[in-house]
Amino acid sequence: MTRSKSPENSISRIVEEIASQGYAVIENFLNQETLNALSAHAQHLKTRGLMHKATTGLNNTPSTIRGDFIHWIEEEKANVVEQAYLRQMSQLQSALNQSFFLSLIELESHFAIYPPNAGYQKHLDQFIGKEERKISCILYLNQDWLLNDGGALRIHLDKMQNQTSIDIIPNAGTIVVFLSSDFIHEVLPAKRERVSITAWFRTRKIEMAS
Repeated sequence: MTRSKSPENSISRIVEEIASQGYAVIENFLNQETLNALSAHAQHLKTRGLMHKATTGLNNTPSTIRGDFIHWIEEEKANVVEQAYLRQMSQLQSALNQSFFLSLIELESHFAIYPPNAGYQKHLDQFIGKEERKISCILYLNQDWLLNDGGALRIHLDKMQNQTSIDIIPNAGTIVVFLSSDFIHEVLPAKRERVSITAWFRTRKIEMAS
């Protein structure tokens, strides 16, 4: 895991680690004030009943493999704190495009709240036959998280055998960025509520000629 002293350094380190290993784990991606505001906003959404049970698949099927509640961030309706997050992500998008020629054109992102004991079983972020999602990003908003609290993100480094993995503790300010097509991952259950923003950088859908 890399500690960063500035937003610019964070983005540079993400690009370097994606290039070398396909994933990056960076601390201090956003300043503490913004992290606190994002965390408070997630709780506000929860209190107002605006977090909804997550679904899976292209058909938005009710799922037994994940237990989180989500709220999508809409750029045109974003409040001040969401805009601060989106600006930083826009800078990351530009850096990824410049470095890897990915033609990323949009970001889809949502708040996610996992109640105690909820998790998300092993999965890949790209649907079969749908390759628009190129880069996955998870920003954590949990203050004072302890190892004993559980709730780690487990990334399986061997896509075929899943024999090697790393666990990332969901501390506030840590962002995990990885190639959506390459890493099976899962969210382990936690003893306490777990809050994050999950996002994907996407390319334009390619229509196949008939």
